[in-house]
Amino acid sequence: MGNWDVRLCNLIIPPLAAFHFHIAGLLMSLVQQNAKLNQILIELGRSLLQYVGHCSSWSSRTQATLEQEFPKLVAIQQGHVAQLSTLLTERRWPVDFGGFPATYTDLHFLSLSYLSKLILKNQQAIIAHLEQVQHELVEDLEVATLVEEVLSSERQLTARLQELTSAGSGAAA
Repeated sequence: MGNWDVRLCNLIIPPLAAFHFHIAGLLMSLVQQNAKLNQILIELGRSLLQYVGHCSSWSSRTQATLEQEFPKLVAIQQGHVAQLSTLLTERRWPVDFGGFPATYTDLHFLSLSYLSKLILKNQQAIIAHLEQVQHELVEDLEVATLVEEVLSSERQLTARLQELTSAGSGAAA
């Protein structure tokens, strides 16, 4: 290898190495973002709201509005799960839907009024997690936009559930 070859290698290899590390960093960032998105999907898809939507609960006549509106709230959150799943699938990420926590199994055949208070606490935790993740995923515009939409909708959903729960409590009192 002559002097010319050594100089050529010295000119080419450092930029290629820097490019390689840059690409590796981007890929790692994408993997972390997708993992966080999948965690949000699990948190929403296996939330207490979703669980109660699948189990048998009861409500009194004074809580008829809560009973009528509840399936709509469940459907809204299911839509968020579908949006996240679609994005992850487009990114060729193996989507994990998770499972419901075992602690939920004792919540069958309870009043919707009682369960709605527990759901509100769970929703507040979900919103707090979404707010945290929102700040961590600002680099990816597509992800940041979707997380912002989901966060905004989850806040509205939680506010509506709070209204319905308060109205049901006021009617029962």
